[in-house]
Amino acid sequence: MVKSTSPSAFDRIRRNLDGYFVKAVDARKRLLTGPYDADLLHAWRVNLRRITATLKDVAQFSDDDLDDVHAYLRECRDATGETRDIDILVDETLPLFVEKNEPDKSKIDTTAKALKARQANARMHAVAALKKYDLAKPMRALRHWEATLEPPTDNMTRKLAATSIEKHYNQLIKRADKLDGGQKTLHRLRTSTKKLRYTVELYAHVFPKQATGSWLKQLADLQSHLGLAHDRLMGRKLIAMAAAEHAKAPKPFRRWAKLTAYDALKDAMQSLAKLKHLRHYWRARAN
Repeated sequence: MVKSTSPSAFDRIRRNLDGYFVKAVDARKRLLTGPYDADLLHAWRVNLRRITATLKDVAQFSDDDLDDVHAYLRECRDATGETRDIDILVDETLPLFVEKNEPDKSKIDTTAKALKARQANARMHAVAALKKYDLAKPMRALRHWEATLEPPTDNMTRKLAATSIEKHYNQLIKRADKLDGGQKTLHRLRTSTKKLRYTVELYAHVFPKQATGSWLKQLADLQSHLGLAHDRLMGRKLIAMAAAEHAKAPKPFRRWAKLTAYDALKDAMQSLAKLKHLRHYWRARAN
């Protein structure tokens, strides 16, 4: 009887990346063949981000930096970014504002109508973009790279994982120190948080489960607060753009969005403080 062997650390990374591709492909297919679903668009973007956040580090196992694959996948993801933002504003942020503040109904109805028209147009463009960006070619390129690569040892994989996590953690802390309440620095910190979270997630199997679980839980909490701040600031921007074209922007909404974004950033900083106090488990295994 032949004894089955467990997959190597690198094989599990490979399978994870393939899994992200499969989920993105499935989301795209369902968006193109069925009714529009904002959750499916989110699944498409998140799974592409999981790949782009980690691919350059994984590519260090060879001389091929996979820049072409990375650039194409970023383009795929970015083509639907505006649609995601307008979906959140129309379907989540604005209804919550109405529920909490009971504003002038006539003004809100006029603004909501303008936003829904903008949303319908954005969704149409998102579907057109999905038709353009087929993932078959980058999937083939990645699998060819995997097939021709000399498989790294588990020790090599663990060292690369530790180096990658350390790099993204340091970047997160550096960008947190530069946070000034503006949308640009918030975007950079949010991006760094996602990169660290997805890196920890990809390499979780080579480290103790309890340690990685604590980091993933705290990173998800931090990302949630940063995401809320982003959604509120982006909502202010989008509603002002729509209002400039069709109606006067409701000032109460813009004040509320700014205030709640500020509160979300305060929560994010508290979450970050907790993150800093977690044990840096990867450092003990870096050598």
